[in-house]
Amino acid sequence: MSLLSFQKAITDLIASPQLCLALREQPAEILSRYDLTPREQLRLQTVVRQPGMSVSCTLYRVNRITPIYTMLPYTCFLLGASLMPFVEEFWSICYKSDLQFKREINVFGDFLLEKITTGSLENPYLQEILLMELAINDLKFLPKEALLHTPADEETLHPLVRLVPFDHSPEPLLTALAGMQLPPALPATGEYLLLVDYREEELSFSTLPRKSGAVAV
Repeated sequence: MSLLSFQKAITDLIASPQLCLALREQPAEILSRYDLTPREQLRLQTVVRQPGMSVSCTLYRVNRITPIYTMLPYTCFLLGASLMPFVEEFWSICYKSDLQFKREINVFGDFLLEKITTGSLENPYLQEILLMELAINDLKFLPKEALLHTPADEETLHPLVRLVPFDHSPEPLLTALAGMQLPPALPATGEYLLLVDYREEELSFSTLPRKSGAVAV
């Protein structure tokens, strides 16, 4: 058990610069969380003071922020200066990661959606843009070739199609965001569905009126 506990302690420290600082200041309290030999405890106290530990923590954080920046670009833009505080809070809660892009962005997306639902995060465009980017990424991770020839069904969406509810007109909003700009104030009518279609070589987008009883997927 000692070796497994030592390995867990190392991974926990790499994932959390705050834990490294806490170990420097309160070694007994932090080390008591692990089943370690005295030699392993001493080794960890030495490790957290080495310059290489800071580099390891930085690389870990870069690896975790990369999927968020690259796969949720409009979401990041809308969050602006509040992005990193929310990311830091997310990492403090979800401090374990397998560094797989799909899971990381989905879990971070769920975290932001909960913030929006509870009112902790307010932005008129954020929810619809976040849902759109999560839908896009969901499509991109699917086995497209295997699903491409799925028979059409009038009652369900094709597996390579998603409908995203929009409160604002998608065209001016997405046009502005494509230029990394905020649009002029848009009226929120809740009357739109953005259809995201991945059955062709590239993703295509079209706006549909939201009909009574229409369900986004």
